[in-house]
Amino acid sequence: MSLAYTMTNETISVLNNGSNVIVRKGAPNFALLRDALIAEDWDAAVERLTVKKAIANWCKGKFKVDGDNILFDGEALPQDINARILKMVERGEDPSSVCNFWERLQKNPSMRSVNQLWRFLDHAGIPLTPEGMFLAYKSVQADYMDHHSNTIDNSPGKVISMERNKISDDPQEACHFGLHVGALNYARSFGGDNRRIVVVEIDPADVVCVPYDCNHEKMRVCKYKVLGNHNGDLLPSTSFTPENLEFDDPDGFEIPILTGEMIDNITTEIKDQLSAPEPEPIKLTKPVAKKYAKFNQMDFFQLLNQSTKDLRDYATNGLKIIGASKIIGGKVALCNIIKSVRR
Repeated sequence: MSLAYTMTNETISVLNNGSNVIVRKGAPNFALLRDALIAEDWDAAVERLTVKKAIANWCKGKFKVDGDNILFDGEALPQDINARILKMVERGEDPSSVCNFWERLQKNPSMRSVNQLWRFLDHAGIPLTPEGMFLAYKSVQADYMDHHSNTIDNSPGKVISMERNKISDDPQEACHFGLHVGALNYARSFGGDNRRIVVVEIDPADVVCVPYDCNHEKMRVCKYKVLGNHNGDLLPSTSFTPENLEFDDPDGFEIPILTGEMIDNITTEIKDQLSAPEPEPIKLTKPVAKKYAKFNQMDFFQLLNQSTKDLRDYATNGLKIIGASKIIGGKVALCNIIKSVRR
């Protein structure tokens, strides 16, 4: 099957089953339809002829489209959620992460949490996973224990939880009983030199309270999973897919274009390392797999002599640094992150 169509920079006209469908530039499905037609993917093109079809193709099940409104179980989504889904469709992104997030959020027993959570997610670097979970940041001690009680181990892979009815749900109380996570600025405000930042995954259903203070940059939850160490940069602000956690082949890694300022900064970092005293042998607070043991005893310069492929593998799979394969700045930046994580 093929479709008869005409296309300009402003309009796409498609003849389908005897009906002429016109899609104008600016419509959420314009780019999706254009790409499908150029690729001659006729089935996808039919699915993208209307915004309704484009969204319904991704957000299946309880989600329906009524004009410009997206409905869940017959009720219109809040305008900010509705707008975000439409914007993602317009950019050709899969909005099912937002749909899955909203469906999970409906299982949260607190109306206040349901209404407050989206303000927290509006902060930069708080992405959703394809399953509808969201990622945030947590400051812990250098040995992964929590700052407050020194009894909770936040090592990568750990799932931390406590009974929901033991956690304060009063948004007027900034610091109260509960498990705290937050935006990056909030996480960086705790612990001083004796801290590391980990990336955690939270189910929207497990959010208990978003306090009013700190511009909605922190929250109390009853459960989270520690994914790994923070890589020093913001996570993406829209979606986060599993491949961001995995090791990338450097042959497929996009080499950044370095500005003069970036080169000066890298040069300064190297000079600082050269003038620094010989470091003490590294003693990791948590063991890593045997295959990475040799890297644990390497100082900064020994690490620089390793291949980029091996360094990314060690950082991602050995030290559980989130998004290690995406760090910009070459070996110097990567080795500095490795050095900061393996205290």
